[in-house]
Amino acid sequence: MTDAAAGRSPALTEPPRSKAGLREAVASEWTKFRTMRSTWVCLIVMTVVGIGLSVLILAIEASQWAHLGSTERGSFDQTTFSSIGVLLVGEVVVGVLGALIVTAEYGSGAMRNTLSCMPRRTTVLAAKSIVVVAVVVIVSEVVLFASFFIGQLVLAASGSKPLPAGSTLADQVHAAAVPIVGIGHPGTTRTLVLIGLFLALMAGVSCSIGFLVRSTAGTVAIVVALLLVIPNIVGLFPHSISRALERFLPDGLLGQMLATAPKASNFSPGVATAILVGYTVVLAVVAGWVLVHRDA
Repeated sequence: MTDAAAGRSPALTEPPRSKAGLREAVASEWTKFRTMRSTWVCLIVMTVVGIGLSVLILAIEASQWAHLGSTERGSFDQTTFSSIGVLLVGEVVVGVLGALIVTAEYGSGAMRNTLSCMPRRTTVLAAKSIVVVAVVVIVSEVVLFASFFIGQLVLAASGSKPLPAGSTLADQVHAAAVPIVGIGHPGTTRTLVLIGLFLALMAGVSCSIGFLVRSTAGTVAIVVALLLVIPNIVGLFPHSISRALERFLPDGLLGQMLATAPKASNFSPGVATAILVGYTVVLAVVAGWVLVHRDA
């Protein structure tokens, strides 16, 4: 018996299958992400407040140069102080961005439509993660490098000068003001790139947590606790315990990633980076499993 004879439409018995794949899903998620007003608000806050805070911290620290001892002067890192504000503000901003790309759809009920159009749910998770990580890594690197250059201009305006070529750490210690460093200074580019990578990975972590808890407030609270609250709590533990735990926390791993002379008790920069990437991947796998086995 044919479909026509049975009174059924072929279009109803055999609905066309969606041929959309990861590329189409990424394009769709990018459109949704860039059309959210909150996306641009977050990125503007990260840029303006992050750079402003970095410059302020650098200026305050530089003003204390004459009162610093030899140890403090020798360990003074112009690159870190030129970008610390972007890092601090960025940690919160990427938590919000990673949450919003997921939880905004759960809050509006649009996630059901998204999953209906893309039955393979892990593709949706992958597409959202790719979009938010790519946006954060590009924007954060631009903002970090801009903050660094602005910071060095502020130092120059305050009377600082670059050290002559071939200068040693001792020359920095005996400098009359905080020396200016260029982008070619050893470790400068590496530090800025790794901080941007760290923020991008944290955005991926936030995205996965968003799929797990389905709440913007809950996701942001977890990310902020992970980055800012838990490290302070761990710091209250006895030194031997806190040191053992801190090196596995995200901020502790960032410090080990940036270290140019790792301590014997710490991970090497490569291992620390691999652990942080591992956290991101494991959370994504868990989020994917939950997304597949839980109702939309």
